[in-house]
Amino acid sequence: MSLLHFARTCELHVHPGGCLTAEDLIALGKDFCEDIDWRLFTDAYERAYGTRPDPIALFRDAASDPSAGLDKLREYYIYTQKDGGDFGRFQAKFNLVISLLRHPPKREELIKNALQRTINRHRKEGITFVEYRCGCSSETRDAFLDFHRISAQILSRASQGNTTARYIISLRRWAAQQDCEWVRELLDENPELIPTIVGIDFAHVEEGYPPKNNRALFKRIHQDNRKRPQRALEITYHVGESYFDKSLESAIRWCHEAAEMGARRLGHAIALGLDPEIAIARRPDAHVEERVGERLDQIAYDLNYAPALSAYGIQVNAPALRAERQTLKNRASDDLVERPYKPQRLAEIRNRQQFVLNRLARLGTVIETCPTSNLRIGGVPDPAHHPIHTFLKSDVNLAIGADDPGIFDSPLAREIDWVLAHTNWTPKALANRLGDPRRFRLGRLRPSRNHLVCP
Repeated sequence: MSLLHFARTCELHVHPGGCLTAEDLIALGKDFCEDIDWRLFTDAYERAYGTRPDPIALFRDAASDPSAGLDKLREYYIYTQKDGGDFGRFQAKFNLVISLLRHPPKREELIKNALQRTINRHRKEGITFVEYRCGCSSETRDAFLDFHRISAQILSRASQGNTTARYIISLRRWAAQQDCEWVRELLDENPELIPTIVGIDFAHVEEGYPPKNNRALFKRIHQDNRKRPQRALEITYHVGESYFDKSLESAIRWCHEAAEMGARRLGHAIALGLDPEIAIARRPDAHVEERVGERLDQIAYDLNYAPALSAYGIQVNAPALRAERQTLKNRASDDLVERPYKPQRLAEIRNRQQFVLNRLARLGTVIETCPTSNLRIGGVPDPAHHPIHTFLKSDVNLAIGADDPGIFDSPLAREIDWVLAHTNWTPKALANRLGDPRRFRLGRLRPSRNHLVCP
């Protein structure tokens, strides 16, 4: 057995739509590509890249001449390092999958076939435990329930032999309360799916959606879990992945807040591991400005944690912060505050990262790091500056995931190999550091006989 057997066979951070390869897309859509409404993809692609693709021609060419046509399709689908650290560009390419799978006449058939392809590929790769997370963009209750019911049913049937498949439902950040209520209704109406549906997730664009907005929702979920432990839902949270709308201090704070609120695992959390000097160099004037409301939240945070921050060498000038707060209260919340970075500030940000990593370790929070995804979406310039170096040196719980292995063309095994190739960790040392990721699986809040269906 490989020293990294457990890490290679357990996938905790993966989106099934992003698992589809270019070959999968052709197989799924070549017979009716002319009938699909591709505007979600073409409009987003044009905004992001300045050119408008012709997906019908791409599909026809790939189907008629795979040797050349598939390479052309991959240019519009595979997200590479040259695409740059831009979540909008990534979403534009992902929209190719969404446009295909939501085609109304074949929606249910496409969802089933796509998910089964993903399950089969993971089996072939030797992955025996997977937690798939997926969202539904529909605004209607029935479409939301149908999509997640179908997906959970497929995963429930797939859990047999040495394969365990679980499902985490991603909520729309802008409608999380509503989506969470629909998840409760889904479990009420389909109790046989409770063993499969183990958690909820917050994904997609994080900028503009601070964790604090979900504090009441988190509290409600924790209360529900105590009342009905047989169907307890744990929380995963994409945070600190794309955060150009705020200061580095605020991005670090968002990670800390999500964990303190009760998120079991944090997706990516690049803000806690990317060196601040590298972070601010990714774009001109990156992270120099943030909204007044965000700055006020940071001031409140610093005053609240002042003694603990001081112990990490972070200067908290309480009188100055209170004076700044009083001034900012007279300004509109959406006004921008500019604060340039100086060497001392950058040094303190490194200390802030360590402070929060230590807090997460104490809480038992897990960081899900996805090497290729972080390089490309996060705009990490090269492997030497990847946040995984910081994470590995810390005491924080850590799991390695592939995120969207179809779009990134990088399955889980290749992600593990990447870590070995770009760090000084040996297979034995890395295996000891990571341990068995299954200990971080969701569903552990439930009674030990968690496969029983609750009444």
